[in-house]
Amino acid sequence: MTSRPYVEIPRPYEFSPDRFDVELNFPASSRKRAEQHQSIAWELARIHDVEAHTPYKINPRWSVYEENWGNGQRHGGPDYRRLEVHGNPRSLARYLAALQRVLTAVERLATRAARAFGSWRRSLLAQFEGHLEYEDPTTLRIRAQDFRSAALTQLTRFLAQGAPDAGHRDSSRPLWEQADTVAAEVWAQAGGVNAWEAPEDEVQEQLQRMLPLQLSVVEAMESREVTPQVPDTVEELLELSGPAEQAPAEHVPAAAPATRAAPAPAPRGHVPAGRSGARSRRPGWAGGRAPVPRSAGLCPAARESVRRSAAAPPGSLLASPFVHPAAALPHDGADRPVAA
Repeated sequence: MTSRPYVEIPRPYEFSPDRFDVELNFPASSRKRAEQHQSIAWELARIHDVEAHTPYKINPRWSVYEENWGNGQRHGGPDYRRLEVHGNPRSLARYLAALQRVLTAVERLATRAARAFGSWRRSLLAQFEGHLEYEDPTTLRIRAQDFRSAALTQLTRFLAQGAPDAGHRDSSRPLWEQADTVAAEVWAQAGGVNAWEAPEDEVQEQLQRMLPLQLSVVEAMESREVTPQVPDTVEELLELSGPAEQAPAEHVPAAAPATRAAPAPAPRGHVPAGRSGARSRRPGWAGGRAPVPRSAGLCPAARESVRRSAAAPPGSLLASPFVHPAAALPHDGADRPVAA
């Protein structure tokens, strides 16, 4: 099972000639632990002679009302989960090659200091001295967390300054007040951490990541892309994939059926009669012209105009192909015009 990395290192980019930048991300579970990891990376940047600064983070919940009359939320502040580092390629590559190793070594020493605190808490000496008389499990857990954080801070300072001679513990004081002494003990037992150590193969790997991409290679790959040709018929498709004699016959759609012929025109002036002998509202034949559309749904004036136009002989004024303007009036189902 692989442990979660203490720092995420993206690909450095060239900000200016002979200057590369990289933005580190510290994905620790707690904000306090991420801030401690950032402090270690910052101290290591001073050792490797590269510049570093904490980027600014904007608060998405900020507003003028919240800041002045609400809960006092600020516009933003330093983002301790990130660190921007920049410098010349060689120094930055050595820094990135040593960063993960130094973070892991310091974290292991802090864990050893925390285990020393746990051993002291379970010892008879702590019980006889009365240091745990007024402590409950909750306060002891908080004491252990604060002790580990204090030991990690001391170990970070030892990276550049070196550790002093390990002193002796004071049995009259609780161990959570002697984090610097325990940190010096575990540093001396482990032989310290060499912040300058950076394997040459890892340095070369970081330098290779700084090289820009060859755009000519990308353009050559794009030029090799060939657009596939889609065949127009089934024969062409089977000719590309196999023998052409296996191609099935193309299906030709059948012709549309012939339409029914129009009936013969009625004699001029003939209008079919209805059931009561009166003129029917069905369209008739007037002088061989096309049948007049059914007048259902028109107002009475428009119906009379349509009937007169249908019964008039060709060439007369009443045989006009235009519909009376009253036919365009809106009306209801009872043949009454509807007011606009």
